[in-house]
Amino acid sequence: MLLDNIIYLPVIFALLFFVFKKNKLLNENILYSKHKNLAQNQRTPIIIGGIYIYLILFFYFPDEFLNLKIFALLILLIGISSDKNFIVSPLSRLLLQIFILSFLISIDSLYIKSINIDFIDFILKYDIANIILTVFCFLVLINGSNFLDGLNGLLSGYFILIILSLIYIDFYNSEIVITNLDQINILLVGLLIFISFNFLGYSFLGDGGAYLVSLILGYFLIQNYNNNIFISPYFVALMFWYPAFENLFSLSRRIYLKSKVSKPDNYHLHQLILKFLTKKLTIKNLNSFTSLLILFYNLIIFGISLKYFYHSKILISLILFNIFVYLSLYYFLSKNFVSKK
Repeated sequence: MLLDNIIYLPVIFALLFFVFKKNKLLNENILYSKHKNLAQNQRTPIIIGGIYIYLILFFYFPDEFLNLKIFALLILLIGISSDKNFIVSPLSRLLLQIFILSFLISIDSLYIKSINIDFIDFILKYDIANIILTVFCFLVLINGSNFLDGLNGLLSGYFILIILSLIYIDFYNSEIVITNLDQINILLVGLLIFISFNFLGYSFLGDGGAYLVSLILGYFLIQNYNNNIFISPYFVALMFWYPAFENLFSLSRRIYLKSKVSKPDNYHLHQLILKFLTKKLTIKNLNSFTSLLILFYNLIIFGISLKYFYHSKILISLILFNIFVYLSLYYFLSKNFVSKK
């Protein structure tokens, strides 16, 4: 019955798009969102992705997700406030995120039970330590996801790959039962509708949408890891390796270079790849092409991980390989686009 109602999703998106476009609500402002201006193709996209996804969460998710609905709304509002430059300070946004995430994790007991390292697992037996670790993981994820919203379709496409991975595991492995699969499928359909506009540069998830979808998927993946003993915690880590490492590397790089964290940053890896391809290729929609290249790489990595979702050593090796590829690419590209800055 729930899945039968997905026919209304394109109607919801179309109405949102028409109303917000006509009234010029939540237009992207590149004056204070420079990390996204490479993807616009001379258009002024509207950042309705977060509101659209929240409507899906609100109307299509059952009452058992009431806490998620409440706290996700607060996270969304923080993101929209950032999109509209109401909350300028990254520290203020971070403190608000910590406060909200701590309550959600505590109320729903959304703990990371184990990471298969004995002395850390011993520490995680204490609730306060578990909450701190889980909050930290969510902070790295949601803020790193926001960095990826700078190219057409990159972030929404990455989320779609994660959802497809969950669906694949449930379908092809009888010992694995992915909980809340109906909601995951609905989120997939919603994102597929959104990405068709996102790839063309007409709309973005925005800070609010990036925060929101990463929160929802993080919530689902932790739940399913805790409910399935055959899933390695490093499978969850691999699913989110890209936004997480983008965040940690960008923060480390800016601290090392003594650059203010509050200032816009145009030196994320996907932006450097776009700049490099711009010099080498003459493709009409190059930003979407760049997104597809990055997504294709992650598709291959995810495809390998789906055969070894239970094998921590192989999954750790894949994570380390991804980091090596990221750093190698960044070193090569930075010689042309960063060192001369």
